[in-house]
Amino acid sequence: MISRRDFLQVGMATTAIYGASGFGNFSRLAAQQKLTQDDLLKFDTYGNVSLIHITDIHGQLKPIYFREPEINLGVGNATGQVPHITGAQFRKMYGINDGSPSHYALTHNDFSALAKEYGRLGGLDRVATVIKAIRADRPDAILLDGGDTWHGSYTCHHTQGQDMVNVMNALNTEAMTFHWEFTLGSDRVHEIIDTLPFPALGQNIFDAEWDEPAEYFKPYTFFERGGSKIAVIGQAFPYMPIANPGWMFPEYSFGIRDENMQAMVDEVRGLGADLVVVLSHNGFDVDKKMASIVTGI
Repeated sequence: MISRRDFLQVGMATTAIYGASGFGNFSRLAAQQKLTQDDLLKFDTYGNVSLIHITDIHGQLKPIYFREPEINLGVGNATGQVPHITGAQFRKMYGINDGSPSHYALTHNDFSALAKEYGRLGGLDRVATVIKAIRADRPDAILLDGGDTWHGSYTCHHTQGQDMVNVMNALNTEAMTFHWEFTLGSDRVHEIIDTLPFPALGQNIFDAEWDEPAEYFKPYTFFERGGSKIAVIGQAFPYMPIANPGWMFPEYSFGIRDENMQAMVDEVRGLGADLVVVLSHNGFDVDKKMASIVTGI
């Protein structure tokens, strides 16, 4: 059971995003110390299909102190564009006041002082609470895991990812794709996938020897929700052997594989998909480029 102080610390930092975006009166309530859990969990309902996307948990089950990066490099046309804007420039662009919860949650400046004021962020108990609240309002919402989940903490290392697997199963995750999971080694990844109650997706995960789609990873899966047929196509991190030790998964090759992505989109459209979603770990710039090249997403 977390204290009211701990809850408000997290809530003030995270709901600042709503205030900066013009949603509701969360910032005013936070400033008056009148913010409640019910306030935090109010969501507007739109459309007939809802997606819940979580990613990059990196094994962190408990709240942590998290400092946004000072530098986020962008090249070419991405230079000076979101998300490659940080610090004071970011706050100026979005009208964020210095010392505010948004300042703490979204930029790196004055981190030590603001961390003492606002406390830790995150925690899977908070994530679970939000997911449950969304599902209570929208029972057909689809929970998707974007990867970087079975990695990044002592307990995750000690259990070879099993602690996070257990938690994500308990949350009723419905599909996932991958990145740092492969640093567990392909044998362990296979072992976990064999037990998952949901599909492991990666249209760009290929057999390195035969240059064919890898049998352990489905390219896509379907959901019937809200009267619609939804296809979710997986896109694992494309530069896996560069970012991580390739000897741990020598049987696999990756890459962006935009032509194969187009083929998968065409295939699921041909099978009657009303909506095509890409569950991707490409990163923002590659995702943006892929969306401009591949039609039908």
